[in-house]
Amino acid sequence: MKNIIFDLGGVVVEWNAKRVLETFKGNPILVNFVKENSLFLNDWQDYDRGDVTRQELIDKVALLSGCPPEDCNEFIEHVKHSLTPIPETEALIKELSTRGFKLYCLSNMSADFYDYLKTREVFKYFDGQVISALEHMVKPDREIYDLILNRYHLKPEETLFIDDFEPNVKAAQAIGINTIHFTDRHKGYEEIRERLKEKKQRATINF
Repeated sequence: MKNIIFDLGGVVVEWNAKRVLETFKGNPILVNFVKENSLFLNDWQDYDRGDVTRQELIDKVALLSGCPPEDCNEFIEHVKHSLTPIPETEALIKELSTRGFKLYCLSNMSADFYDYLKTREVFKYFDGQVISALEHMVKPDREIYDLILNRYHLKPEETLFIDDFEPNVKAAQAIGINTIHFTDRHKGYEEIRERLKEKKQRATINF
């Protein structure tokens, strides 16, 4: 195993849609609208794909929910600021970098949110980054996996992909990429270390 691809939300930075809604102190009508209309699964995906701008998303949500655009903008800001670092993952990324692995991120994320995150120290450890809004494609569509493999000349069998969303994991498996479904963090970190240790031992024996 030579290459490790990290999802961002839920793996490198916090992401919990339920908690986002529970902690939003703004317009309760907007909160109910988001819950009832699966905003994070539908219109938000267009935002992540880069097919709509932030203002276009605000205008659409305001129109459909009947809430003022200012409230919709406040909600998006709340979502953005919920993306706080996960220290354990950051420490792991630094460790893996020193061990010589090539590290990448592959994330469904708007350009606006990426601009907010990309100056954080952890990003300097990535040898490549693929962000959905900049490419106008999203996981779990196959094209975005082909893109990262081809752009950085990665072989699927030498690559480990870590993501918290099962359809994204299955899509990577379908093209031969090794995967970890990162749902329980403690178990996830253990599995990452074990998988990398295992591959290293096998490589030594084969050599």
